[in-house]
Amino acid sequence: MKKDSQETIPSSVAHLMPSEIILGTLAGFSEQGQPLVDFPENTSGQPLVAITTTPLEQQHTGRQAALLFVKRNMHRPMVVGLIHSPLEDMLENFVDPTETDDGAHLEVKVDGGFSIEGKKEDGRLVFEAKEEIVLKCGESSLTLTKSGKVLICGKYLLNHSTGINRIIGGSVEVN
Repeated sequence: MKKDSQETIPSSVAHLMPSEIILGTLAGFSEQGQPLVDFPENTSGQPLVAITTTPLEQQHTGRQAALLFVKRNMHRPMVVGLIHSPLEDMLENFVDPTETDDGAHLEVKVDGGFSIEGKKEDGRLVFEAKEEIVLKCGESSLTLTKSGKVLICGKYLLNHSTGINRIIGGSVEVN
C-alpha cells in the first residue's frame, strides 16, 4: 500500500504546495448552478467548474475568490471564500435613493450611518454640507469649504470655454 507522501504527483500540479491558496475570479455559474472559476494558472482556456465551501450567488460573479485544489489538481478547484472588498460591501449595502412626496428632497443612504442629501431646485440638484464637500477621483479632487474656498487639485487642469472665459476676484495671481 502506497502512502500519500510517496504518491506520484502529475507535473501539471507539482508546483502547487499543499494547502496553497490561489486567487481567482468567480466567472459565473453553469446551467446546473455550479460555480465557474478562472485563475491565472488555468491552462484550459475557459472557466472551470468548482466545488465550494461557502454559499455563492449570482451577485458574486466577478468577485475575487480564494481557491484551493482537490489533491493539488489544477482542474479541480474549490472556492474556500470570497476576497473581502470594502467597495463591494458598500455596493451590496447601498439603499436606493428615496424622495419625499413633493419630489424636492433626495437622500441616499449607505449602511454605517453615512448619507448624502440633496435638493432638486429648478432642474438642478443641490448638495449641501455643514463643513465641506469633497469629490475625489484618483489624483484629482474638488473641495468646497464652509468659508467659501473652492479648491481644485489635479495633475492636469483644463479650462475650456466656447464663450467668454472670465476670472474675477479681488486679485488674480498666475504662477
